[in-house]
Amino acid sequence: MRAARGLSGRVGAALLQFAVEFTAADTARRAEDMAAAKMALARAFRVGREHGTLHVPWRRREAAAELCAAALAYGIERDFAKAMIKAHALMPRVSPLRVADWPWPFRFSLLGRTQVERGTTPVEFSGKGPGRPMELLKVLVAQGGQAVRAEQISDALWPHVDADYAHKSFTATLHRLRKLLGDDDALMLRDGRLSLNPALVWVDLWALEQTLGELDEALRSPGAAAQVDRLMDEALTLYRGPFLPDESEQPSYIACREQLRARLLRCLTRAARAREETGRAEAAADWYSRCIDADPLFEAAYRNLMLLLQRRGESGEARAVYERLRTVLSTRLKMMPSQETQAVFTALAP
Repeated sequence: MRAARGLSGRVGAALLQFAVEFTAADTARRAEDMAAAKMALARAFRVGREHGTLHVPWRRREAAAELCAAALAYGIERDFAKAMIKAHALMPRVSPLRVADWPWPFRFSLLGRTQVERGTTPVEFSGKGPGRPMELLKVLVAQGGQAVRAEQISDALWPHVDADYAHKSFTATLHRLRKLLGDDDALMLRDGRLSLNPALVWVDLWALEQTLGELDEALRSPGAAAQVDRLMDEALTLYRGPFLPDESEQPSYIACREQLRARLLRCLTRAARAREETGRAEAAADWYSRCIDADPLFEAAYRNLMLLLQRRGESGEARAVYERLRTVLSTRLKMMPSQETQAVFTALAP
């Protein structure tokens, strides 16, 4: 009995210590004192790991989610943080799309490749059976992934059939997609609108868009050069290639692909010009080259790189970039560079 009371006392002391350090970490985080927050967080999560303390009061769920995101970002007790996230289905206020190791139940990669994972296991999509679940998923993401009208998806997938047949096909395909994923909650159908569940699903396109949004703000802020460099590197790491590179017939895919390229190019051009102006043209050229390596058909990136090299007096290198583009377009698309790009090439000094 005495031993049991002693054990209970130690557990109670551990719970109290965890609560105290947890509160200290959250207080420091709210005050934006990240040095103090990290120290308190390390102490709290170490106690939690040692004593298996995963208890979080309901009213502290948001704080727990934010602290778990911070722990993963700073490499503090990663396994414990992930266990707490899973135990309480935690989700911070801002979606942790760019938090390394966040334990997403599902991960959808559609930039430069097509891959769907449940946990860390790829989901295999068979061509047999009713409906086209993978195509439904692609169209849903291409159209934003949130509150997309079922009729809009049906029109994209079954454009030449009557509305009743299209609706039945949509229903059957959605059922099959949910079955393949093994979780009905991953896709939410409410009031005739379909959404991916942002608490369960990570999409590389969403992560890139979040990064570009932050990058756009940083480009407007004086003295944010280091932040711009970090975000530009993050964006180009996420951009493994064009959206659904092997799909060309579906208009929504093409629209999404080109919109993303245009947004990436705007940020990339502004960031590159800023680096040129501060004498770091090599960094700017490297960004364009990385973008081209990921997306060899991204013609505007070639053109901007040619212009950058022209401004540096490196006409020979600019002509080599043009020849690379001409070869890629000729080989893959049986076409020549646009008139705009040809004009840049013609203007190059001999």
